Amino acid sequence: MIDKTFWTGLSASALLVGGVLLGGSAAAADKAWLEKLEPRVLKLADFSGDQNANFGRAMVEWEQAVTKFTNGKITFENYWSSSLLNAVNTLDGVGDGVADIGLIIPTYYPQKLPVGAWLFGLGGALSGSTVHDVAAGGAAALETVLTLQPLTDEYASHNLKVMQATSTPAYNLLCNKPISSPEEAAGKRARAIGAVWSDTVTALGMTPVSIAWNESYEGLQRGVFDCMVINPNQYVDGLILKDVAPEYVPVTMAQLQASTWVMNLEAWNSFPVELQNFMTEESVRAAANIWKGYLQIEAKAGDLIAAGKEVHTNDVSKLEPLAKAQREAAVAKLASVAPPTVTDAQGVVDNYLKRIAYWTDALVAEGYPVADRTPEAILKSFAGLRDVDLSDFSKKFNDEVTPKLKK
Repeated sequence: MIDKTFWTGLSASALLVGGVLLGGSAAAADKAWLEKLEPRVLKLADFSGDQNANFGRAMVEWEQAVTKFTNGKITFENYWSSSLLNAVNTLDGVGDGVADIGLIIPTYYPQKLPVGAWLFGLGGALSGSTVHDVAAGGAAALETVLTLQPLTDEYASHNLKVMQATSTPAYNLLCNKPISSPEEAAGKRARAIGAVWSDTVTALGMTPVSIAWNESYEGLQRGVFDCMVINPNQYVDGLILKDVAPEYVPVTMAQLQASTWVMNLEAWNSFPVELQNFMTEESVRAAANIWKGYLQIEAKAGDLIAAGKEVHTNDVSKLEPLAKAQREAAVAKLASVAPPTVTDAQGVVDNYLKRIAYWTDALVAEGYPVADRTPEAILKSFAGLRDVDLSDFSKKFNDEVTPKLKK
């Protein structure tokens, strides 16, 4: 099945100009704003990878669209793989203008971004079915991050404008020995960084350990720990763990929630509304491209897992209920630990659960049922990831949500 472009979802009033599809309002706007626009080079800092990585590809497309829309007046310098800012100083770096655009993981800043870090707990509200966790979870996260006032105010207090956010597939266990029961899990050590994962590890009877990322491969190889909480794409990407953790234990762990792209607020406020609205439209498209990218990455891991030669899939039917119960309990008590700036915490949680159910139902209606967590169903779902077409889903999001985000 051929994946149609995201922008098939735009309204009939949209206009193709110079190879760039403009929203109807932007296309019809007086071009006086463009004549007054001062040329500017914006610096983008991404610690997570380079221009060929999932985030990088999406953001380069975003940049190209903005440059063309402004007739070359807005251009970009990219600093990949922590070459300008790393994962723990991007917030201050973008706020201070060292870079104009950057990637934020809110849990790295629990003191400065208490609302963002708190929302990370909603990463436990997922099904384990990759398509639904990536697209429905991503849509719910994007909608929430862009519209939740306490969160946007929190970022603004650091001189930041939220541009877009996405969520990863569910995390699982990649282990160096078979684990398919509580008895086999008991006492095993699993690398789990953050309570959203370590609490689930504990619920399985395992012991969470904190090991530096760059020491993970050797730690698994030497038996310093037994499992790693991570996406299965690490079999073919990043650490390439197939040689040291050949046991795939697909118990459902929380997804990494709301990886957020931000822009320096002063830079954002300096742009005319026509450009702001276009950047918003393109940011939604970038998020959709990241969703599709995640599916392709997971499909590569699925090929390896389905082959069954280098990686063995464990039956988690006895483990999954324990993980699910823990995740549901954690989400249920989120409201009681919300930061004081979230005045209706239970309403925020309830609305998020409602929205993720809404977007999940939309995918089911398109013919993508939620996959069971049996080895057979998991392998079947992996096999179909490359054929997933999110065009109609993206159209639905664009029609229903994007207009609310623009001025």
